[in-house]
Amino acid sequence: MQNTDLMTLERQDRIVELVNERGSLTVPELSETFAVSEATIRRDLIALAERRLIQRVHGGAMRLSRVATSESPIIQRQDEHIDEKARIGQATAALVHNGETLLLLGGSTGLAVARELVQHHDLTIVTDSLLVANELVQQRNHRMILIGGSIDPDEQAVRGTLSRLILQQIHVDKVIIGAKAISVTRGISAETPEEAELFRACMACADQIIVVSDSSKFQKSALAKVIGLQDVHILVTDHGLGAEQQESIQELGIHLILV
Repeated sequence: MQNTDLMTLERQDRIVELVNERGSLTVPELSETFAVSEATIRRDLIALAERRLIQRVHGGAMRLSRVATSESPIIQRQDEHIDEKARIGQATAALVHNGETLLLLGGSTGLAVARELVQHHDLTIVTDSLLVANELVQQRNHRMILIGGSIDPDEQAVRGTLSRLILQQIHVDKVIIGAKAISVTRGISAETPEEAELFRACMACADQIIVVSDSSKFQKSALAKVIGLQDVHILVTDHGLGAEQQESIQELGIHLILV
């Protein structure tokens, strides 16, 4: 076997490892990582897809098992990174003032925030999450609004066109959203264009955007971009975030809270 063929195979093996590790990667990211042209990377991805080792998507590749950073159903995710999510929930609740209006999106970290609002009062909270709604109803301290639409059983949340139409009619002081993939270069991204559109509609409702995510969600990118990271006002995460990532985030003017 010629040296060039061996280098190609070694590079392709490493591409598979990286895609499986991170969930998804773009052609430019792979080109920079391996110091080869984007055309070379595209040929690699075609070859790997034919061998059913990765799945090609527009602009890059994702692992075969599930889409990009696709997560397990929310009921299962509640048992992941429990301590980190609890601390993130406490720190985020401390940013909320009595009497405010909030848009609190579902997800396991959003649920952790909801649990910490029990000491607050007179909040108006809009949510897409059945689990968050149930938590808040039991607290009996707040006015709670559940947006309408179709129910996603995996996420226990409301989705669809009706949700976005409702969001166009409201305004809140703060939106608190748990991101599934965060990258300094690619910003906040979601698994599908439909989910990204919903997230953008939520963020457009608010004076202040607060993103809450444990550190495992960083240095990842999913299929559909939501917004650039520079558009986020406050980012709450745990101390597992690397020093280089911390510096890059703070350089964007984001208020970074580590717990």
